[in-house]
Amino acid sequence: MRLKTWGLALSIMVATPAMALETNVFAATTSSVSLQHLEAEHPAMQQQLSYGSQGHWVMTLQADLAVLGYSQVGPMDGIFGPKTTAGVKAFQIAENLPVTGVVDPITWQDILSGFGLAPAYTPGGGAPSATASSINPQVIDGRPVIATYHMIATAYGPSLQNNYPYGPVDAFGQPLEPGMIAVDPSVIPLKSTVYVQGYQNNNLPSGGFVGQAMDTGGAIQGDRIDIYMDASPSVVSDFGIQPVTVYVLGQ
Repeated sequence: MRLKTWGLALSIMVATPAMALETNVFAATTSSVSLQHLEAEHPAMQQQLSYGSQGHWVMTLQADLAVLGYSQVGPMDGIFGPKTTAGVKAFQIAENLPVTGVVDPITWQDILSGFGLAPAYTPGGGAPSATASSINPQVIDGRPVIATYHMIATAYGPSLQNNYPYGPVDAFGQPLEPGMIAVDPSVIPLKSTVYVQGYQNNNLPSGGFVGQAMDTGGAIQGDRIDIYMDASPSVVSDFGIQPVTVYVLGQ
């Protein structure tokens, strides 16, 4: 049985011989592979996880960290909460990574490294590393990126059910339009142009969208945004809670 590289700890517990075989094959080629190659080879590296994320990738993350000795990650329940955040930060501290609590490609790379499935991330070294173009773009839509935030997103719509008590207008009485988001102005200034990506929703532009931070909300504080969707209450509710990356753009 060939070990699937994205199975990680859940498969490693029952497939050690296959892991050893794949590790030997991979070790022979790591000197020339790029970050993009690693992301294609290991789907886990394409999953950016943060507080509020849910699902089988979170469960995989929790299992991997537990096997690597980070018991503070808590149970394998598929919910990225305070305990999982603590486990991720402890791992990032131990690996000399940026301590963000967000599982980005370089964090995944070092997790994979712990199982012999990828080279360890080395800033400025010979191992594959995160590049500005793939992890932290410098320019989007012809505008410079002036700030990057890993945040939690919800959605709201034009109905009173989704946007009480304002309905089809924002907190300032202006009509809601696609591309508008609600923000905490102490984090992202109002009227900022932003690029939002990382969500999974067929009713929003695929891959991401350029929008405007034009609205606020009582529950939108800190690392949270609310994305306006011109859709029915049921479609808006289906968005749920998702991790996103928000790039604040300059002129």
